[in-house]
Amino acid sequence: MTSFNTFTGEEQEVVHEAASDSGLLLIPDFESFIDALEVPRRIFMFSLDRGFNDKYLDQVLHMLDSGDALVNLCDMNYIQAGDIVEVQSAKGVYYLPTGFSRGEISKEAGLSIMPGGVYESYDAMRSVFIEIAARDEGGFVCAPYIGPAGSGQYAKMVINGLEYALLEINTEMISLIKFFCAPDNDEIVELLYGINSTESQSYFLEMFTDIYSRKDSETGVPVTDIVSDRVDYGQSVVWCCDEGFKLGMPMSVISASLELRFMSQLKGERIASSRLIDDIPAVQVNPAETREFVEDLRRAAYLAVLCALAQCFGLLRTASDRYNWDLDLLAIARTMQVNSYTRARSINRVIEAYDRHNKLVNLLTDPYFRKCASNYSQCLRKIVIRAQSAGTAIPALSAALQYIDLYRTPKLDSGIIQLSRDYVNGTGYERSDYPGVFHGNWDDHEQLLTQSRAEQ
Repeated sequence: MTSFNTFTGEEQEVVHEAASDSGLLLIPDFESFIDALEVPRRIFMFSLDRGFNDKYLDQVLHMLDSGDALVNLCDMNYIQAGDIVEVQSAKGVYYLPTGFSRGEISKEAGLSIMPGGVYESYDAMRSVFIEIAARDEGGFVCAPYIGPAGSGQYAKMVINGLEYALLEINTEMISLIKFFCAPDNDEIVELLYGINSTESQSYFLEMFTDIYSRKDSETGVPVTDIVSDRVDYGQSVVWCCDEGFKLGMPMSVISASLELRFMSQLKGERIASSRLIDDIPAVQVNPAETREFVEDLRRAAYLAVLCALAQCFGLLRTASDRYNWDLDLLAIARTMQVNSYTRARSINRVIEAYDRHNKLVNLLTDPYFRKCASNYSQCLRKIVIRAQSAGTAIPALSAALQYIDLYRTPKLDSGIIQLSRDYVNGTGYERSDYPGVFHGNWDDHEQLLTQSRAEQ
């Protein structure tokens, strides 16, 4: 095996040590690296830095010959990935734009990956994928063929959106515990430990518990007290939300999580506006009621997680239909559950749902999800009302409640918008009692509106 990397300093030393232990040949020059590979070449390309992909992808592709294979694990736009698949397939090059659901990177843990592209390319690399992939308890290999074109990158894009939502929901849960209960960090750690022993268990909660236990080595202050509140964001989640708009699918919990990051960047404006309105006095939870409040909050956050899952898998289902990808949502869910940041008991519920019915229109229609929505929606409503009454922002939890309330409403009052558009622009409107499109005679000021069918 041969490797080219761009690490420097201490990272380079770690790579050299690992290479020495494993017999990996390190080649510092890029062209020499390509030339040193045995033909047909089998290349894996990975970096967290988008600049790496932009800099080296074209170089690699120009140096490949028919029969060579490139598995690209870098995040990139699924449309661009699909275009490259088409061009490289015509050259006989096996190009696989592959989603990488990151977790622990080690030989023992294996990788959870989602290869897309032409099936023949996947077949050419299948034995390698089987060797390096993680496996679940049932022996499922976490490297299923996702589908044609850039579908593997699409799946990863949606998972990135889910990660944002999970992080934001957990952040809001902890924020409300701090706001209404005023615990110290040791108490927060204890509460999170308890929450993570329930159906809410997740890697992110485990991570948050660990982070809240840490103190700054210089000051001895909890690291959560000194960290900046400005949070960066990746382009892939912007793409994810754009896809929701493009396909007409609600992604409100994910977009709320992204917009929180937008707002976090406006630090100066937020400080200047902090006295825009008078503070609303917060009524703290009675210590005797803390356990009940935290349980209500846990249930509210868990239901918000289920809503985020419903939105993400709803987008995957719609994209599969629209782009003729025939995505296996069960396989994607199983891949997310092993050695992935998204692993959680809630993902097990997704797996069980698609195992019961692989053509679900929406996860909220699954018996388990429906039961949770019924049992926990009042907890979510109580929490949202309490937070908003105290003037504290919880965008993801609020978006989840609105999503549930809208999804369970058989008749919305949005018909007036259709009538308004026809009133102004003559665009027509549909009726609930007759088929077809109608125009109203709005110029006639009689109270009884005459209508005519629009020409088809």
